[in-house]
Amino acid sequence: MEMKENLGLATILKELEDAVVNGSRVPLTNKVMVNEEAITGCIDRIYAALPDEIKNAQKVLEQSDKLLENVEDQGQRIIAEAKEQADMMTRESAIYQEAVTRAEALVAQAEEASVQLRRDSIHYCDDVLSQLEVTLDKMLTNIRRNREDLQKFSFYENSDSAEA
Repeated sequence: MEMKENLGLATILKELEDAVVNGSRVPLTNKVMVNEEAITGCIDRIYAALPDEIKNAQKVLEQSDKLLENVEDQGQRIIAEAKEQADMMTRESAIYQEAVTRAEALVAQAEEASVQLRRDSIHYCDDVLSQLEVTLDKMLTNIRRNREDLQKFSFYENSDSAEA
């Protein structure tokens, strides 16, 4: 009997069912005569097994709750990490876009400055060449005048040598 007491609730219920099925039939009725001691023994074992079954069910329920809580926590962590990563990628993308925009602006500004510098350089060179031209014109005028003076002086010397 001790061995039977350690069996689970399902086994005890099966024994109870067998006792009813194998009981003696009362003729002309739907009634069955059963061994009272077998039935009460099964019922006592059911009462004794119920607290263990309930405790086992509660343990399974608690474990399920803990597992569900862990899964939910893990799910929340995964979602939070995914949101953080998405935010970081968005920030990086925004930073990248801002950097590209600034770089494009700097390139445009540098190109504009280069064009302006080229214009200013050409204008400066033109001014320098213009001043050089004026200076050279003055020098050329002076050189022509000096040559003319020199030719006049030579002419007088040639006429002095011809008279002598």
